[in-house]
Amino acid sequence: MSLHRQLVLLITAVLLVLLAGICYLSVQNSRNYIERQMHSHAQDTATSLSLSIAQPLAQQDYVLVQTMIDAIFDRGDFVEVTIRDPQSQVIISRNLTATGPYVPKWFVGWLKINPMPGVSEITSGWQRLGEVRILSDKEAAYRNLWLAAKQGFGLFLLVGLVSWVIILTIVRTVLTPLRRLEQQADAICRKEFTRQQALPRTREIRRVVQAINRMSRQLKSLFDEQVVQIEQVRNQAYVDTVTGLGNGRYFNAQLQARLDSDEEPFSGCLVRLQVKGLGEYNEIYGHDAGNLLLRRIGEVWRETMSPVEGACYARVTGTCFAALLPHQTREQAERLISDALFRAQALDALSMGGSNIQVFAGMSVCNLGSDPKLVEAQAIAALARAASAQDGQLEIYDEMAHGDVLAPNLPEVSDWQGFLQDIIDGQQVTLHYQPIFSCANNTVMHYEVFARIKVNGECLVAGHFIPLVERFGLQVQFDQMIVGQVIAYLRTVPRDELKPFAINLSSQSVRDEEFNGWLLETVKANGLLSTYLIFEVPEVTVRTAHGKLHRLASGLRELGAKLTIDHFGTTNSSFGYLSGLPLYSIKLDNSYIRDMDSNLDHQFFIQSLVRIAHSRSILLTAERVELQSQWQLLRQFNVDGAQGYYLGEPQERPALDTSPVS
Repeated sequence: MSLHRQLVLLITAVLLVLLAGICYLSVQNSRNYIERQMHSHAQDTATSLSLSIAQPLAQQDYVLVQTMIDAIFDRGDFVEVTIRDPQSQVIISRNLTATGPYVPKWFVGWLKINPMPGVSEITSGWQRLGEVRILSDKEAAYRNLWLAAKQGFGLFLLVGLVSWVIILTIVRTVLTPLRRLEQQADAICRKEFTRQQALPRTREIRRVVQAINRMSRQLKSLFDEQVVQIEQVRNQAYVDTVTGLGNGRYFNAQLQARLDSDEEPFSGCLVRLQVKGLGEYNEIYGHDAGNLLLRRIGEVWRETMSPVEGACYARVTGTCFAALLPHQTREQAERLISDALFRAQALDALSMGGSNIQVFAGMSVCNLGSDPKLVEAQAIAALARAASAQDGQLEIYDEMAHGDVLAPNLPEVSDWQGFLQDIIDGQQVTLHYQPIFSCANNTVMHYEVFARIKVNGECLVAGHFIPLVERFGLQVQFDQMIVGQVIAYLRTVPRDELKPFAINLSSQSVRDEEFNGWLLETVKANGLLSTYLIFEVPEVTVRTAHGKLHRLASGLRELGAKLTIDHFGTTNSSFGYLSGLPLYSIKLDNSYIRDMDSNLDHQFFIQSLVRIAHSRSILLTAERVELQSQWQLLRQFNVDGAQGYYLGEPQERPALDTSPVS
């Protein structure tokens, strides 16, 4: 029971006891007072009457005595007036017939008013003539007490209610900081280090709030230090110190990871940019000036390539920059590179003619499933041809028309846009499910959903057609279709066999407010299944739509669903967002997994990431685990889960009895 409820019940009980006690004492005191007053009034009347009737009674003038008794009886609240002779014989008596107290019987039984009668002797000289006995009317007393009790109870009840409301308001005001403390403690458990800005006036509570604020500040500082530490580790291994771009190791890992995927085959362009004459420039102007020039060229390279979602750009050697541009046709990439060359040539060191600095670029087109080494060799060959031409030259390897590099070369499909629209409208997508296994106990944590489309009976993996879905602006429709199909499938699964399913969402969908609203409403409408829904978004979404992603993640958490960051570690951006996003898990990119058994930097990075993720109560999983050595290392590093062909291939139906290779 909450403290607020306990205080409310305690205050209510105290008020009720106080009200009952006051009412009881008030009525009892009134009863005692009236009882004494009735006896005093009867006695005074008896004394006065005995003096008044002494002379007539001595003369045996009973008519006058009767008249005097009638006068007193009629105007007084008496039920009995009796005159007795010295032998106690009744001479004259007057009685009032009882008509009932007109008050509740329980009230009469509770009070029991018994006033003493007024008795006085009647004497004439030294002769005793008799006595007079007068008894007051109890019914009038009961009526007066009942009326006073009702009025007093009503007044006390009104005052009690007003006091109760006032006290409750005060209690609520006093306890508000405690409720905020509870919320703050819950936030700290979720690793959200908030602080109360307005301190309560109550001294004891204010001290507690200040202590919690200090704790929150220290925990946030500790977490920030962990983030800085892991970023420093990553930067030392994968970031060029001069330009701030990724280095050659980072780019080569990304190139290998992206061009060697069965589920997400890469298509797009690989670009190399060469700065010629930097050695002579350094001799004339110094290395600091040369580094400044490289840094400015790096800024141009980043600004030109960053609008391409999922682009990977780096300074791979001293004078060579590279970029991997996914889902870009040759014409689109050519415009980007030409713009980068133009902006680089416009830099002061190149445009003022004070040096022999020149820039060139070479580009190769990556078809689906291309050999990474071959693609890189083609780009280097194109760069070599460009370097022999004039400044600002761009050469493209194999200038013969390739056709559309993004579209699979399928004679059966001539209109991909219409074909994909028909697929979406008819919901003709086949879903495959790949298990994600717990590294701790080898059980299935959840399944990731992969989309397939069939052409002449053959299944095309998502990497073949998703780039076209994005090019034709069908991402929102496609994601809605996949979400609907997964929920429909979950409805058919018995409750005891249900497992969570992870659904991939595109960055474009997350940036669409209408899609976010639709997704939250859909999850809400399927409340019983919400805990079995996990939505994965690529890490690039954090940079391109952080605000919308945060609102979506918060909304999903309130409904019981979960959010995961996919391809974690591919954007070279700060990991500080981990302290703000309510995430279920992060999935480490394959570029850190493929050579982890021989790459100590990757191992240290993963171990550091495990610590920081677990400190935030975020699960860490790995993708594309293809070797037993990788699986064993992930388990050794306390990674939470993993998936890959070594552990289990995607299947058309989840294999409930699946277990990883031991």
